[in-house]
Amino acid sequence: HEVDVVHEHLLIDTRRNKDIPLRIYTPTGGGPHPVILYSHGAGDSNATSPLLLRHWASHGYVVIAPMHLFGERPFLERSVMRLREELVRMFQMGPEAWRERTDDLVAVMDNLGGVAGGVPALNGKVDEDRIAVAGHSNGGYTAMLLGGATLADASDGKVRGFGDPRPRAVMIVSGPGCDDNLGLKRDSWNKLSRPLMVMAGSRDPGYAPGFGTQWRTDPYRYSPPGDKYLLYLRGAHHLSYIGPIFDIPLRDPAHRGKIANGIRSAARAVARVAPVIDQVGLFDYVRIASVAFWNAYLKDDGHAKEFLRSGALDTYSANNARLENR
Repeated sequence: HEVDVVHEHLLIDTRRNKDIPLRIYTPTGGGPHPVILYSHGAGDSNATSPLLLRHWASHGYVVIAPMHLFGERPFLERSVMRLREELVRMFQMGPEAWRERTDDLVAVMDNLGGVAGGVPALNGKVDEDRIAVAGHSNGGYTAMLLGGATLADASDGKVRGFGDPRPRAVMIVSGPGCDDNLGLKRDSWNKLSRPLMVMAGSRDPGYAPGFGTQWRTDPYRYSPPGDKYLLYLRGAHHLSYIGPIFDIPLRDPAHRGKIANGIRSAARAVARVAPVIDQVGLFDYVRIASVAFWNAYLKDDGHAKEFLRSGALDTYSANNARLENR
């Protein structure tokens, strides 16, 4: 599908008296389409990950990305100030800081009909019965909590839950693993029973010494078996999953053609033997695996589910992408 982008639609959450700016990617044709809610990382905004979110929309999904911790600031201060505010909230507010984020996504689900009615590009496009949630980094933590993961409150030891029954599937892109500071224990994912895809990479360790690159795979390893997938990318760093910045011109229709296709082919060839050098191939594997996951669990596509379990992506990527399931 061709894709329309609504750069800002303001959702007013009357329950919390909060304005939530939304960025929306929607197919121009067909519908109604499943909905993917996307939570950005700390210090980022809903303008993050345009290549990945546009790609999902082009395959028949309405993608809605809320802005967490919205505030008017000079452009150059926005990311630094957002990151500072989120970190301060995490340590001062504890679990309530995460409730603030998950409630943003709940507000979108609660008001999907109103959002669709207020955005002409969404007319006839939204299927409110087929919803999923995804997130990158801190957004991955937000997504897993909404999907049923729990955390232990460091202040009193109580287990807190933020789950909502509406998302059918969850995608955690470079999210956290077991961490006492975040309240995540080995049993935190015991109730995350719905379909799950976790993405991690060999150059994407945790923030603390000793976590290592396998730390981000904890949600996959410790959640109940059944429809669980891990995409592990050799050479991927923390931002590899959301699209190489230098590749943006090649995604523009004006730059499609023999030269652009030749560059992509060369990039894939390089990525097969030295993935750390070229991130374009790694991003291709992310796009392939993620769309197959959405198709399998939001469109009930049996062929997509077979692909996820076939080992075909491992072969295609010369084992630079390892797609496991349990």
